[in-house]
Amino acid sequence: MALNRRSRTVHRTGPSEIAGDLLDINFVTADTFAEGDLAYTDASGYILRAQANASASMHAIGVLVKAAASGLQASVRNRGLFTTSNYDFSGFIGRYAYAATGTAGAIQTTPPALSGQIVQVVGYMTGRRDLVISLGHAFQRTSSGDHIG
Repeated sequence: MALNRRSRTVHRTGPSEIAGDLLDINFVTADTFAEGDLAYTDASGYILRAQANASASMHAIGVLVKAAASGLQASVRNRGLFTTSNYDFSGFIGRYAYAATGTAGAIQTTPPALSGQIVQVVGYMTGRRDLVISLGHAFQRTSSGDHIG
């Protein structure tokens, strides 16, 4: 099923699943994902791994529920509790999680700080392996101040 949003085609497949406070949306991948990788949609509507030091690959739309190879359907959790064995948030419980700058798709525990990097809260760490996904607005760091993106 393809949806047209703001004059671009989104390659979303199948229905969205809403269970309680969870929202999982199915997309077609144009990248290889590990469970828990952050995703964004490109101009063609496919999902790729988000990275905070590459402004073209931001704003994150959620995390991959399970690993997926390129060209396949994958579920992206857009909000709600996400539990994964791919991260260990020990020592960071009660803090925000951000899109990472060093590794595409990764999550980090501190906001990006350099000029040109994109800062986006992706959730709140509630347990050693638990992240409550609550995507925030993204803004770009600049030498003259931060700008909402």
